[in-house]
Amino acid sequence: MLAVLLGAALTTLAACGDGTGGSGPDGAPAPRTSAAVSSGPAGTSPSAGPAGTPGSGGPSGSVGAEGPAAAPSTWTTREVRAEHQVTPPARLVALRAARNMQGGAAYNRLVLEFAGGLPGYTAGYVDQVFRPGSGAPLPLRGPVTFEIVVTPAVAHGDAGESTLTTPQFGGELSGPISYALAGDYEGYVHIGVGLGSRVGFRVVELRDPARLAIDFAG
Repeated sequence: MLAVLLGAALTTLAACGDGTGGSGPDGAPAPRTSAAVSSGPAGTSPSAGPAGTPGSGGPSGSVGAEGPAAAPSTWTTREVRAEHQVTPPARLVALRAARNMQGGAAYNRLVLEFAGGLPGYTAGYVDQVFRPGSGAPLPLRGPVTFEIVVTPAVAHGDAGESTLTTPQFGGELSGPISYALAGDYEGYVHIGVGLGSRVGFRVVELRDPARLAIDFAG
């Protein structure tokens, strides 16, 4: 009888002890580290973003709060890159933005949603965003310009029609922030963002559905 009781106790402890089924913020699965994400050269300070860095999801109802996420990149003002292979190219289906707050820290979140997987990306400050193909400058509100380029990705269907279910441009959030689809060309989709100042940002990869969230401090 003693052996039976001891065996039952050990089985119970083993079932509770590894913590792999734990939850992250807002009840979402715990974040998974994405080794492909780079926050620029070593020495980048995380203090560029809000104090008490927000989690991968915002409060209930905030943009991009649902679904599991990879660990966000460090708050930075330097270019961030990651590579993901998607076959066929992912299709951009939505662009949206909202003001979020978590743990007393406020930030603006821009979300790119995809069908067919999450493509690679480059995100960072630039002097000007140009429309791919034509080379024409993209008009944006705000004195500071930011660009997101995703690949392999398209924003059109087989007949050339737009795959977006949301408007191709938007704003204003506090900052101010404006954003617009610059275009897609040869497997690259370009998004321009206008900001009121050069602030810290971070990139968060979200799944189910596949989304790329860019958070801007302030």
